[in-house]
Amino acid sequence: MARRTTARRAAPARLAPGSARVRGAIAEQQRRIALAEARADAAAEGTIHDGRVAARRLRSVLKTFRPLLDAGRAQEYRVDLRSFAAALGEVRESDVRRDLLTAVSLDDGRVSPTAHRRLRALLEASCATARETLRRRLAEPAWSELSRRLRRQRTGRSLLVVRTADLADVLEQVARTWRKPLQILRHEPRSAAELHELRLALKHCRYALETVAGVAPDETARLLRRLRAAQDRIGDHRDVVLAQHWLHEHEQTLGAALAGLLLDDLARRERKLRREGARRAARLPAAWEAWRAATRPVRKAAKRGRG
Repeated sequence: MARRTTARRAAPARLAPGSARVRGAIAEQQRRIALAEARADAAAEGTIHDGRVAARRLRSVLKTFRPLLDAGRAQEYRVDLRSFAAALGEVRESDVRRDLLTAVSLDDGRVSPTAHRRLRALLEASCATARETLRRRLAEPAWSELSRRLRRQRTGRSLLVVRTADLADVLEQVARTWRKPLQILRHEPRSAAELHELRLALKHCRYALETVAGVAPDETARLLRRLRAAQDRIGDHRDVVLAQHWLHEHEQTLGAALAGLLLDDLARRERKLRREGARRAARLPAAWEAWRAATRPVRKAAKRGRG
């Protein structure tokens, strides 16, 4: 009788440093999305914001590091993450709009208490409507199916298929995210549309850079600070532009006098934020070049090791 042998499955090789960073970045955002999804029905402001940010970060990571991932699954995942973030979007936007316009109204001494209360009531009603719309969507079969797909991506086999990426490989993927913003910055963006396009590109750069924050820590920290500073101002500018659109749409309900006062205030803010956003963005290329120089030894060492 032939002796039976039991085949042993070989243990998977340990992840190389670059691959480990990418897997860690994916897992952290998946954890945050799962937490937001579990609490979405309450529609708390913090939960909505955290869920949207986590979905945006994960979509960005999947795009930046797609050469290391299962391309088909990563693309499907990005589509689902966009749907998840979009479902939370109106709640977040209504909250931001309420806080901005309430502050603008209070700062303007020309707005009467009665007019301010009328504005506040309309803004609160908009927030309540957005939350009710979200809760209805959460009860739909389409949301259950979306949740199932997100859970399957989170608990199924790893998206990561390249386990041997070193830090140099990941750094090069990070560097590629800067092609678009550097191109935009060469033309000195000033318009609202240009700044919005730049803001989206800078978010992608920031999320990628955070994956390798421990490499060249001083230069990375400096670059991240400048990224956040530029994003904050351009993001504030975007919020003002959206609030202007909302005021125009609700001018009849608010009354022409109140809408006109608020639009005047917002126009001044918009011009100031546009200048500040462009000024802060102009400081990015120097910090980027310093980061590239500081990470060059890591990339060179990896190339020598491969040789």
